[in-house]
Amino acid sequence: MRILASALLLSILSLGYISRAAAADSQPDSSQYTLTVHVSAAENARYDDIAHQILTVTIGGKHYKLWGLTLSKKNRFALVNPGDYPARLTVDEHKTSYESLQKYEFLFPDGTTRIFNVIAQSEQ
Repeated sequence: MRILASALLLSILSLGYISRAAAADSQPDSSQYTLTVHVSAAENARYDDIAHQILTVTIGGKHYKLWGLTLSKKNRFALVNPGDYPARLTVDEHKTSYESLQKYEFLFPDGTTRIFNVIAQSEQ
């Protein structure tokens, strides 16, 4: 079961990487990235031997931890540098009054994008 789950995760990640590579010729519309995300910290995280990173960020005065893949071809332990990045909210689900599911897409200076999932939120 664990092998099947790992194979499925790897397949999904591979498809996402291939589709991202195929779309590399088309640059995203920067006017759609209207939010500013301030990254104050980044750390490596490993899950099933796949490199991930956890970002500590502030968005609109609210504090979050975001989780996303490390997609550097040259260094699988590469981290997003602290600073401000344009972003957009791609998923914003509130199926109950007490829970939410959110994903943000960052636009980097070289025109690439990356999705980060909200995994923690706090008042401070």
